[in-house]
Amino acid sequence: MSYFRTQYSGLRDFSPFDAFKHVQDLSKPVQQHLLKVYLTLSSVCFVTAAGAFVHTNHLFLFGGGLLSFLVGLGSLIGIMSTPDTPQNKTLRYGLLYNFAFMEGLSIGPLVELTLMIPNCDHVVINACALTFLIFGCFSLASILSNKRTYIYLGGILGSAISMLFWMSFINAFVGSLALYSAELYIGLAIFCLYVIYDTQLIIYRASQLGSRDVVSHTLDLFIDLVGIFTRLVVLMTESEGNANRRKRKNKRTEYVGI
Repeated sequence: MSYFRTQYSGLRDFSPFDAFKHVQDLSKPVQQHLLKVYLTLSSVCFVTAAGAFVHTNHLFLFGGGLLSFLVGLGSLIGIMSTPDTPQNKTLRYGLLYNFAFMEGLSIGPLVELTLMIPNCDHVVINACALTFLIFGCFSLASILSNKRTYIYLGGILGSAISMLFWMSFINAFVGSLALYSAELYIGLAIFCLYVIYDTQLIIYRASQLGSRDVVSHTLDLFIDLVGIFTRLVVLMTESEGNANRRKRKNKRTEYVGI
């Protein structure tokens, strides 16, 4: 999600108004750059899945928690602070894959908890399929759109993320179930829109600024993908749990009736 990265990167050459004026088809170099980004994103997702698998099967030195978060944060800072040069290419890719693995470890507890709930074995697979479907549709819509008008979403989405943070902060003290559900649905909508925004921002930077930073562009889309997946898992698990409770309630009612 490029909102966080651009706060630190200080890309002064970028202007949403410049992006709005460039209405053109994707050139061959831009298409090749996008292909590299999506291929890298695919491999990063496999590394993340491996991290979640390692956590659920207790195969690593440590599982998902504070340590994996701190190590992942260190990798994230390393990527943002290391210039995109041929000499740093191996280092930046290594930091990206390390971040992905740590993210998988961090997602591990959520996956493990979901698998422990009765009749929720299919939730993780369904959430994965739905995540890639949503991501693919929004990415395709962004790529096929000639006008880069979605770049204007940047300011709105940044404000929405700030609002979401304060909602989470307040709810930590209030403990409102309605506010928690609103956080999930609003967060899901925000990350879906970020897929469109980040995709068009990548296209603009590649076509107009000549940026070929595969690692940073992959990182933007990867954060969007994780944000969508985790919220889908929680929402689908809650839905399945509610369905199970209704079934048990109906069975008790039938038993009493007999």
